[in-house]
Amino acid sequence: MVAVLKRVLVLGGLLLAVGPWYAQGLPPLPPPPITGSVTNVVDGVTVEVRIDHVPTPAPAGLAVGQLVRVRYLGLVIAGNGAAARDLNALLVGGRQVYLELDAQGRDPNGDLPAYVYLDPGGRVMVNLILLATDLYSPRTEPGATRYASVFAHAAATPSPVSLGCSPAVPWSEARARIGEVLCVEGPVMSVGKSAGGDVFLDLGLAYPNPERFTLFIPARHVGKFEAAYGARFWEKLKGTVVRARGEIKLYRGVAEIVLSDPKDLYLQP
Repeated sequence: MVAVLKRVLVLGGLLLAVGPWYAQGLPPLPPPPITGSVTNVVDGVTVEVRIDHVPTPAPAGLAVGQLVRVRYLGLVIAGNGAAARDLNALLVGGRQVYLELDAQGRDPNGDLPAYVYLDPGGRVMVNLILLATDLYSPRTEPGATRYASVFAHAAATPSPVSLGCSPAVPWSEARARIGEVLCVEGPVMSVGKSAGGDVFLDLGLAYPNPERFTLFIPARHVGKFEAAYGARFWEKLKGTVVRARGEIKLYRGVAEIVLSDPKDLYLQP
């Protein structure tokens, strides 16, 4: 997936895409005052950072050498969580980053909300690069007002980069495409888990209607999907629209895709 993101993203192109947003407020605020090194990418919006430099007096109780969990201000994951983590890792994994804090203190869970930059001058904000893709949506947070106009402009601008699977075939047409590898889209009408631990998502029509389209996750892979989307994630999907990529197969008269990798399941915002 990282290789795919490298081809799709092309960082320079993304920076050009978000360039107009920077005219809304980046800079002239002072350069980010905190320097750190990313030691671990936790997920699509959270990284662990070792603090390398802090100003005096040090904000938020920070100290050189301290390891902190930093959460990106102003956005939430709205698409494939595994793909969002991969994209985040591609941008900041193992890199030196520059942090700017807003009026907020730490989160209740101890995370440090911040605007994260790839350059010491504060011109290349990771938060906005991520928001330029369809994997993320803007998030309004109390006290985080410094770049409110920038994020509002970003929210109103169509995403220039799509990292989901497309074009998507409606679930009702997939039965006629047995043997092809496609992206299939449809509303989740029923969900279930077998006694053996397999998970089923039925698109278009509910079980046991044989005309339904099924996304089948074998028990041995369910843990990976829960790591990406949360425990018993399937119970929250009924009534939502999802996409999945894979080979269309026919099992006991029902068209299906067998999923083994969370990167092939795309949850819609």
